[in-house]
Amino acid sequence: MILNSFQSSATIYPEDLCIFVQIFSGLVIGTRFTRFDIKTLRTMVYPIIILVVVLLSTNLLFAFIMHHFTSLSFMTSFFACAPGGVSDLALVATDFGAVMEHVALLQLFRLVSVIIVFPPMIRAMLKIDESASSSKEKPRVGSSKSVSTSWFLATIASALAGGLLFNAAAIPAGAILGSIVGVALLNLARDRATYPRIMKMLVQIAAGSYIGSRITVQTLFEIKVLLLPAVILTNELFFMAFVTAAILHKVCRLDWATSLFSSTPGGIQEMGLISDELGLETPKIVLMHTFRILAVLGVLPFIAGLFGDI
Repeated sequence: MILNSFQSSATIYPEDLCIFVQIFSGLVIGTRFTRFDIKTLRTMVYPIIILVVVLLSTNLLFAFIMHHFTSLSFMTSFFACAPGGVSDLALVATDFGAVMEHVALLQLFRLVSVIIVFPPMIRAMLKIDESASSSKEKPRVGSSKSVSTSWFLATIASALAGGLLFNAAAIPAGAILGSIVGVALLNLARDRATYPRIMKMLVQIAAGSYIGSRITVQTLFEIKVLLLPAVILTNELFFMAFVTAAILHKVCRLDWATSLFSSTPGGIQEMGLISDELGLETPKIVLMHTFRILAVLGVLPFIAGLFGDI
């Protein structure tokens, strides 16, 4: 963004590189599927279904509200209201004619708001004693296995095979979705899909540079256009978190803390680490957020296709 402000034309970002950024983003997400998740899934089927249905319904409802009361197009509103990843949704949104810059800025606002506001608010609401919870034995978050070169190469091969296949088949958001499927299948078969820690940072940098290359000085001048959408998005965050949590708590008998952290649309890693710090049921929360992301990336493009003419 800073570079763009000093030059007359925007920085050019190769479109082919965008496909590979999506594939490697899918690789990182796909490695979260382990055999342990499948065992946990037996008792989490109904909570996951309820979570996905309520979140996607809320997404659609507030997209119509944002489109009606603001100047944003329906597609831009739809992806801006989606409870997914900042870079992932911004990359996918362009395939459906949404204004990627607006989606990226609103999604960034959503993530920052969730991480800053919700954890301390939930901690205060539930009267969680952080010092006491930190002394508990913490559940494992993510994968602690060492990176094997052979399995890392196998993981990359699975991600490339799935991503390129889905992309060639012209499936919406095919590169990232296919990559997730390919790596998840490898992990479910052998539970050895892996990548070095630095790779996630590099993927985030590559995705950030893509988004930054599309945000110019003119885009920043349009922030005033996003003030009302940001207010609507804030209301959606509270509605999405508390209504979904109430349903999960009443129908599925999940405890209130787990329900709230599972329903709050933050990042998988961020919400997992925070819940782990507070001594909550982190494996369930991470599993719920994993399926939230998969539903957003897998189902949202098809819903967008149904409403593409609005």
